[in-house]
Amino acid sequence: MIPSQPFNVSLGNFSREKLADENFNIPGNIDLLLGAEIFYEILLPGQTNLLNTKLIFQNTVFGYIASGSIPVSSENKPHCGLIKDNVDLEKTTRRFFWGEIENVEPETIKNKETIICEEHFKKNHTRDSTGRYIVSMPFKKDPNCLGQSKDIALKKLNSLWNSLKREPNYLKLYRDFLKEYKELGHMQEVDEREECGMYFIPHLGVYRSDKKTSKLRVVFNASSATTNGYSLNSLQYNGGVAQNDLFNNGSL
Repeated sequence: MIPSQPFNVSLGNFSREKLADENFNIPGNIDLLLGAEIFYEILLPGQTNLLNTKLIFQNTVFGYIASGSIPVSSENKPHCGLIKDNVDLEKTTRRFFWGEIENVEPETIKNKETIICEEHFKKNHTRDSTGRYIVSMPFKKDPNCLGQSKDIALKKLNSLWNSLKREPNYLKLYRDFLKEYKELGHMQEVDEREECGMYFIPHLGVYRSDKKTSKLRVVFNASSATTNGYSLNSLQYNGGVAQNDLFNNGSL
């Protein structure tokens, strides 16, 4: 049922607009699933944030569709789990009700690299005066094997500056980011005499002028290859994805 529970909402002046579902705030069965491959074909210009709510209304060929988050009651939250046999049932139920576990989901099987990364973290992490965790990179190869990277990074930097010059606001946001990054101690100037053996990470900005917040997101590309084909990321163990997949297929 979508939504999971009814909720009250005042549309105000927006009530004059055509809605794809007039009863979007009342739980109901899903009528139709549309594949992601046609999702953008139904979108039309027009998006509205409903005042004093976290709801967003997007215009489509069917009318405005509502999305966002609503207050959810903490009561009546069902849990469904799979128990393989009676032995597991007795053991798991006892552990669950005595507080030894918070859920009855099976443990995720860890691959070799995940185990290596966890052991590396346990042996090498520290915390600074602010409480932040500090840990050395989990290298599987000596970083001295990296080739030259400065010329590649400079070429990409020059291309970035050309893009920034064409967008004054983009340029201002990027300068503000670099200033803050330096003030936070995340970067410092390097003497040319110290550059030997260093890996230069190219960076670029993802600029969205239409966003109300976070118009600029800076991305550091540690997968950029050096002259011998190696990159910083290619020398490190991959600990895997910590979060569960949001979707297990390409359709909504």
